[in-house]
Formats: sequence, structure tokens, C-alpha cells
Amino acid sequence: MRSVLSQDFADLECIVVDDGSNEALDHIVEIDPSRVRFHRQTNMGVSAARNVGVALTDSRFIAFLDQDDEWLPGKLTAQRDLHLRIPQASFCHTRFSWTSAKGEIPSPPQDVDFEASLAARIHVCLSSVLVERIKHDTVGGHNPVLAQHQDWDYLLRLMMVFGPAVAPDDVYVRYHVHELNASRNYEANALEGEAVRVLYETWARGRGEAGALAALKRGRRVASRTHAHQAIDEARGRIRAGDARGAAHHLWQALRYNPKAVVESSASFVRARVRPEETS
Repeated sequence: MRSVLSQDFADLECIVVDDGSNEALDHIVEIDPSRVRFHRQTNMGVSAARNVGVALTDSRFIAFLDQDDEWLPGKLTAQRDLHLRIPQASFCHTRFSWTSAKGEIPSPPQDVDFEASLAARIHVCLSSVLVERIKHDTVGGHNPVLAQHQDWDYLLRLMMVFGPAVAPDDVYVRYHVHELNASRNYEANALEGEAVRVLYETWARGRGEAGALAALKRGRRVASRTHAHQAIDEARGRIRAGDARGAAHHLWQALRYNPKAVVESSASFVRARVRPEETS
């Protein structure tokens, strides 16, 4: 919240949605009573919480911020100015940094469009997105059915209707990486990701969109390797913990996603443990 309220773009309203937590948060309005509104609801999921937050304001521009991320100074002004120069853009996002105890890794500059997103060649952090309300409303906001890929689906719909996005050059968001990140649940992530791809595949086949179909095919390859390596990492963790059954489960998942990735990982594991004199 402080990263929002300290922005040099002062004409803003901060809507805080408590989606069924057990915390007493009403007092946060006192931080800035003129610009902060608090709404508590029973737990309905992150998509519903975001949609409710948008419904509670009549602002021309909408920006999102997850509870564990933060905006850097100048974010809103840079995005507002760029969006006004290129009003036809579907939305404006920014580069961000993956932040953990090990340090920060900035995301690369990238052109973001519909087919590149289908092919999983882009990384857009929803906490970096600023979108015109009329465009948000046109695509119907976030899908409350989705729990893992609601941000990807939302941005795909914006780009499908309004075209490519735009972004300033600088990093303006910190995405904090930790064990509670929803994206770390690779099995749920894989299932929901494929459900989203099937939805857009049905749309693309019906319209004869060859480019979108080719992008989806590339995206499936990327996802299969990604989830296989995530499963392998989980299997290794279970082995270290002495959980043979859990390790077997995750190894089986890795084989289902991408057998080649398992073979490559096994070969790397063996090579790393063979002494130099044995390979001479």
C-alpha cells in the first residue's frame, strides 16, 4: 500500500479487497482516509476480488497490485504518459524483477502481443499492468473460474480484442518469490494452463487462425518442459526428505509431461557425479 500511496501520480484511489482473510485490516484506511477504501468479502478467489475492486471505483485507468508485490517510484506516471501517447494499446505493463533472498533478477525488455503470449514467450506480471477501464469492462474482467492462469487469460483476451501491449523501458515492479506463490503448484498450474490453451485452440480453429494454432503448439512444448523440470525438482526434494512415495509420484508426473526432459536431467545428474579421472 505504501508503494502505491507514495507514487508521484497523486490522483489515485486505492481499493483494498480482503478476500476472506482472518486478519483485522479495517485500520488500514487510516493510512490515507482520502485515498484508501477497504472492502471485506467472503472468500471468492483472486479473480472475483480483483473484479470487485474494479467495480468499486469509476477511475478511467485500472492498475493491479498483489499483496506481496510492490511498485517502484514513478510507475503510474510513466505508464499513464505512455498509454496516452499510444491509446490504441491493449494495456501498458512494465518490466519487473523477481525478488528473493538471493537478490533480484530483472525481466527482459519484450514486445507483448497475442501470439507471443500463446507461445509462452513472454512474462507479464499482473502487478505491473495498467489498463483503461473501458477495455477491462469490454473483455469482462478476470475469469473467476480460474485460479492459476487468470492473469494470462485476462491479458490474452485484452490482446485478442485490442492488439499488442506497450511498456516503458525501466523496471517498475518487484515480484517477491516465496513458497506461497500460487504458480509454484506445478500440477494445478499444468492442468489449468492446458484448459486455457484448449479454449483458445477451439477459438483459433473456428476462425482458421493458423498463426495462433502454431503459437499454441509452441506453447505446449514450452509448458511440457517447464512442468517436467518442476516435477523433477519436487522429486529431488522428496528424495532428500526420505519420501520415496512422493518422489515416485513427482517423477511419474515428469515422465508424463516430457520424457525427454527426464532423460536429460538424469544424464546431467550422472555426469555431475562422475569423477574427472573416470571420464579421461
